Amino acid sequence: MELLREFRKSVTFGFLRIGTEIAHKCADPYVIEGLRHFIRGLSRVAVPLRIMLKKSMKLAGVYRPGLMDEYFDRAIDQLTLLGHIFRVGFPKSGCLEAFEFDDTFSRLQQACDMGKGAIAIAPHLICYTMFPELVSYRIPCSVYMRRTKDPRKFRINMALCSFGKTHFVYTERDAEKRDRLAVSIQALREKRLLYVTADTPRKSHEGVEVSILGKKTYFPTGVFIMSLRTGAPVVPAWWVWKDGKYRISFDEPIILPRGGGITQKVEAATKEWAGRIDRFLREHPEMWWNWMDKRWMRIMRGQ
Repeated sequence: MELLREFRKSVTFGFLRIGTEIAHKCADPYVIEGLRHFIRGLSRVAVPLRIMLKKSMKLAGVYRPGLMDEYFDRAIDQLTLLGHIFRVGFPKSGCLEAFEFDDTFSRLQQACDMGKGAIAIAPHLICYTMFPELVSYRIPCSVYMRRTKDPRKFRINMALCSFGKTHFVYTERDAEKRDRLAVSIQALREKRLLYVTADTPRKSHEGVEVSILGKKTYFPTGVFIMSLRTGAPVVPAWWVWKDGKYRISFDEPIILPRGGGITQKVEAATKEWAGRIDRFLREHPEMWWNWMDKRWMRIMRGQ
């Protein structure tokens, strides 16, 4: 099983690296679209990956006929859009036309207008890497970027930074938790909008116990600690594929009252956030990038 996971990881980064190199050197958009169809064809016959994915979806109770192909189509969409970004930059890539904000964008705007900074949170939905750049065309947006152990992922994220307006905040790879919080809190104190993908599992002693798709895991509390320290409202963001576009919507802000009972407030907010993710994924499982994440695959198997 470990060999299969490493194979999956190597394939993913291999496609990203090759696609990035091709995109940098390619002036023809049809080459990128050709890669889309090629990878889509591979996804239909990648039996080991499909077996792993189907098992996880069944264990989560969301599997239905055609769901795997829907997921792969959306995931390949993300890779293709990234290819166009690396080819010609964000404004000319077609990303702006592929997404649409609905009327609930006013909730995000009002949260930012409070003057305390604001936090936009979302799960790792398909095209999560493009969200902060899309928002930056309306509201300047910062994004906290985790320094993962794999330098390949970090290099790709940094390359994205050079193609748009997004402001990245990050620490050194071995930074302490307090240092990671500090760089994000500083962005909020500068009255910035900070985007965080807040569905990364933690070890039991590092987070709050939550339930996602009927499985127990632990979520970090950093987002809500930052909210309490700065007064920044937390605005959940979601998007779905509908009628040929990604439709982006926002929930009412989560505002944690200042004062005592900090631990209880943070734990309650974290569980509420997990509950919202759970409800969204049950309705739109094809939108979750993390189906192939090794941590989540273990969680779905109860490991």
